[in-house]
Order: sequence, then structure tokens, then C-alpha cells
Amino acid sequence: MQADGAPRTREELVERLGDLRRQGILDTAEEDRLLRHYDELLRDVHDEKARLEPEYNRRVREQGLEPANAWLRDAAQDLGRRHGEATRVITDQLRVVTG
Repeated sequence: MQADGAPRTREELVERLGDLRRQGILDTAEEDRLLRHYDELLRDVHDEKARLEPEYNRRVREQGLEPANAWLRDAAQDLGRRHGEATRVITDQLRVVTG
């Protein structure tokens, strides 16, 4: 596991959340909710990738690689922003935040 930053795998997330639960920072329900949220985000990323891929390929063919990559960058930033907002809603409800 990397020492800083976000966990790179579900297994790392499980380990970190377990550590937080053992320290009393999270309860079991919060840990479960965060894991479900992670799984939902991962499914969303896979669904979004499948949705974007044909459009990206079309743009590569019709506009070239650079414009297609710029479009994909924008789409990825939008997805990241939406996921960040959804995650903030959940983390703002954790006991450690709400007291």
C-alpha cells in the first residue's frame, strides 16, 4: 500500500477503512457505506468508459488524436468532479466530521 494519497485498489481501501474502524474513527456501518460507495463508483467508471469509447473512437477517426484526447480529458474531469462531489456528500456525514 502506498503511504500517502488515495488507496489504489479495493484491497488497500478495505485495509485502511479497517484500520480506521479499529481506531474508533469509523463504525461498521460507515465502513460498509464507504465500501459500497467505492463499488458504485467503480461500476460507474466502467459503465462510463463503455459509453465514451465509441464516441472517442469516432472522434479519433474524424478529428484526429489530439482533439479526441482533449474531449476525453474533459469528459474524465467531469466524471472525476461528479465522483468527488458524491464522495464528499458521504464523507461529510461521517461521525468523525459531524462530531
